[in-house]
Amino acid sequence: MHSALRPKPTIKLPPSLIPPTINHHPQPVVKRSFLKQNSLVNGNGHHSTCSAANNATIEKLYWSLGLISSKGKYLTAETFGCKINATGTSLKRKQKWMIIYNIPNDCVYLQSPLNRYLSTDKYGRLKCDMHDIDDDCRFQLEYNRDGQWALKSVTYGMYLGGDNDQLHCFSKTPEWWSPHLALHPQINLKHVLRKRYAKLEDDEIHIDEIIPWGSDAIIAVEYLNDHYCIRSSNGYYFHKDGKLSIEQTEETLFTIELHKGYITFKDCDGCYLTAIGPLGIMTTRNRTAGKDEQFLLEESKLQICLVAPNGKLVSIKQGIDLSANQYERDQSSIFQLEYDDDLQAYQIRTYDNKYWTIGGLSIQATAEKKSAETSFHIQSVGHGHVTFQASNGKFIVPHATGNMRAVSDQISLPDAYFLLKFINRPFCVFKCDFGHVGYRNKQSRVLECNKALFTLFTLEEAAEETHSEGVVYLKGSDGLYWEISNDLNISVSACEPSKFSLELCSASSRVVIKAPNGMYLRAEQSGSIQAICQNSRQATQWEF
Repeated sequence: MHSALRPKPTIKLPPSLIPPTINHHPQPVVKRSFLKQNSLVNGNGHHSTCSAANNATIEKLYWSLGLISSKGKYLTAETFGCKINATGTSLKRKQKWMIIYNIPNDCVYLQSPLNRYLSTDKYGRLKCDMHDIDDDCRFQLEYNRDGQWALKSVTYGMYLGGDNDQLHCFSKTPEWWSPHLALHPQINLKHVLRKRYAKLEDDEIHIDEIIPWGSDAIIAVEYLNDHYCIRSSNGYYFHKDGKLSIEQTEETLFTIELHKGYITFKDCDGCYLTAIGPLGIMTTRNRTAGKDEQFLLEESKLQICLVAPNGKLVSIKQGIDLSANQYERDQSSIFQLEYDDDLQAYQIRTYDNKYWTIGGLSIQATAEKKSAETSFHIQSVGHGHVTFQASNGKFIVPHATGNMRAVSDQISLPDAYFLLKFINRPFCVFKCDFGHVGYRNKQSRVLECNKALFTLFTLEEAAEETHSEGVVYLKGSDGLYWEISNDLNISVSACEPSKFSLELCSASSRVVIKAPNGMYLRAEQSGSIQAICQNSRQATQWEF
């Protein structure tokens, strides 16, 4: 009997949200969307390249990835002379290419990290110095049974191939490349045709969310030896039959293809990922990819809960007014932070797709679009607490009735302090300007910050007695916790949790990390991470 028809048993969560995992290749953090598109933004915050304002037809889709040759080397764009080769050993900046899919012409362009386009001539000679696209830049994608890609010149009918620094486009038969998506592991998975997002539902993944909300909507897409695993928010692996598995097997591995610019996932039997039934149960079924098999991978923005000074959660449960009036967490008490680079402020979205704004002096969730009036400055005041400054220059404080009002001139007023809790990061990845946080080596428990490989950590809420202090516990996949060692480095070696706190930065949705000794973590280019900063201004800001 198919899973859509049989009763759903209750699934038991594993002891850790993240079962033991393998090492991963680097996944650069993307600022806005893994699907990079141009300026027009619709109500859901998706970026699209459109042919006309009234006819939102997407013409081009952008995917950031690396291409691995049959010799296991990455296609690389050198800074000097705009030369290309296949010598890269890992996915770093020089190995990140933008695949621009032209939907009307059903072809792709390859844009290098230097924003130059790859082209070929009739002799198969490759160049990567084009500022503008012409016919010599057009390629078509072909796929084999192993999920590898071949790039065929549209103009000359030859294939991209070669080895090391002897690359060419003069092969009459396909030469195969493996795609390695350059994305952050935490994403929201959107079904293009249904216009719905995936979420965890018991022991299945359902594609029925209009807006991805809460931790259940977090999906992890992980690269593994030319294949990909899809993991739900409880750390389980998605199985091709639609169920979840605690173990990674051949049936939990997928390859990716681009069809009409959108991504598709193909299982070991050659069937494509889709959604079936009114619940949108995710499974694999068809051996051909159509509109039912097309997906988008979108950035998972930070979602938070706020505890007011009266100990109650801020929510919109009572209507359009924000009020601190409930103890139970639900969708109405979860808010999404969207940093606006132009306004240098946060826009705050609600579960019903409205934005915070000022109505008189009250804070209401009524705005349909982002504007200066929906902009809020968020400032950390320590111990996991923040203040909110509205567009009228006043700070938000709760009225005696619980209603949120922008009336205070003083940032130091305790009534303006709200405890901020991150909701949709059941597992997390930390990255700074020097690289990802990971173990020094396979034998060491010490963390360093210049790793090409990322490591997943579990974010646990603190016990009730430390609730008001903004304390969190950070745990490795083996169940051991972060702690400070004698030399002030950070290691993952404690059996009991240590009290860390994450403080939101005023810009770009980054965080600083405060250690149990009261000091903030600082990263060095050498890789060291130490709890040595007395104030947050000197601390490292982490992508999170």
